[in-house]
Amino acid sequence: MRSEEAPAATDEELLAAFVAGEQRAFDVLVSRYQRRVYGICLRYFGNPTDAEDAAQDAFVALYRRAGSFSGAAAFSTWMYRVATNACHDLARKRARRPMSAGVDVERLADSVEAAETADAGVTRALDEDLRAALAQLDPDTRDVVLLHDVRGVPYADIAARSGVAVGTVKSRIHRGHARLAAALTAARRDQVAEAGREPNLPGGRPTGTP
Repeated sequence: MRSEEAPAATDEELLAAFVAGEQRAFDVLVSRYQRRVYGICLRYFGNPTDAEDAAQDAFVALYRRAGSFSGAAAFSTWMYRVATNACHDLARKRARRPMSAGVDVERLADSVEAAETADAGVTRALDEDLRAALAQLDPDTRDVVLLHDVRGVPYADIAARSGVAVGTVKSRIHRGHARLAAALTAARRDQVAEAGREPNLPGGRPTGTP
């Protein structure tokens, strides 16, 4: 009779083990949350480069502040707050404007968590404007951007999978970032313009008309 496998440690158990000195527990937490934290940062900035830096800052903060976790909320909620704070700090440091101010951490966390239930679900966790911008990229460029920025696949692995040189992969990613930035800037400009238009009152009379 085959023995049952031991259940995987919870996030809270892993964090406690890390605080007690077990480095591997921290590595497991990073593995569990790397994609989700990056998704939050990418949703915040709409910029893969800033998102990658903010995600790294978030895990540095986790490493340094692990002992401050009180258990008042689930580790996942606490981790998403750490990630959002890392985004705020980086935005102030680099004078960046977030794609959307006041990120609802818990709602976004639920969105990212739900998106990971299917292979194609990662992109559903991203902002609608970002998904629309990704759709404008040619398939080769979009594939390498998603593999590297969302899934964290190294350049060499992408090159081997795509059958091209590492330099070509880097060039496609750089080109993809530039096109995404342009598309997101245009989308943001349209949103601001739309928000500035006053809605019409029922009956066709514009708001503010005497």
